[in-house]
Amino acid sequence: MSLVAGCLLPRALLAASGRELRVASLDYGLANTLLSLGHTPVGVAAAESWSEWVVEPPLPQQVVDLGTDREINMERLAALEPDLILTTPYVQGLRGRLEELAPVLSFSIYDRDKQPYRKAREATLALGQRLEREEQAQQLIEQTESAFEDLTGDFKEARTGSLLLLRFMDARHVRVYGQGSLFDDVLQRIGIPNAWQGGTNAWGFQTVGIEQLADAAGPETRILTFEPLPGEVMPTLDNSPLWTRLPPVEAGRFSVLPPVLMFGMLPSALRFARVLSHHLEGEAA
Repeated sequence: MSLVAGCLLPRALLAASGRELRVASLDYGLANTLLSLGHTPVGVAAAESWSEWVVEPPLPQQVVDLGTDREINMERLAALEPDLILTTPYVQGLRGRLEELAPVLSFSIYDRDKQPYRKAREATLALGQRLEREEQAQQLIEQTESAFEDLTGDFKEARTGSLLLLRFMDARHVRVYGQGSLFDDVLQRIGIPNAWQGGTNAWGFQTVGIEQLADAAGPETRILTFEPLPGEVMPTLDNSPLWTRLPPVEAGRFSVLPPVLMFGMLPSALRFARVLSHHLEGEAA
């Protein structure tokens, strides 16, 4: 885990003030982890789109939208008077400006190490310690691991085939998730093969044309994608021979699942496993 911190407000001063740290997050995954630890952020980047990409837990209405992660509203952030700002290296270019407002804590979850689940665990523990919520952090980790153990048996009984996990960029191009993605880490833990064994970037995906899916889309493979979809995708795919002739599509083994944050942390890993389990149970019914 890459962890960088500024001169953080001493715990003794925080305790003396009788209040929690006012934390702003410029990353959905970190914000989601905060909420799962019982600590509500004062502001979150792109809060307006939370229900479209993250879904759960719901973002409390009082959380201020700070603008997109690349165009943070610095005046709005400053007005919140945060004690701590959470970021990732994705917005490293803003660090100097952010440090003028508050200490910055940066976590690298998706990088060349390609171990997002392990790094998400480490970041969860670090956040729990920083916010004096060590017990809640440990509980979140144990809850996630326990859910994986329970689901592993269910999936083995169902004899689930391999999965090809996609995010449509448009009707002709997809991000396909493999090594280094949170999805792949979860699949490994619950014992389901990932059909994509091709190369991936530091974020765990590769952008390909749909014609490049043929080698990975065997007859027993399920193809799964996630909402939201660009509006033109489904009508165009229905008339695309490159798509309709893929064996899983011909066999009716293509499904659109509810949103799951693809670049999230433990709460997103847990949501992915549950969404997947619910879907496969529905298929078996």
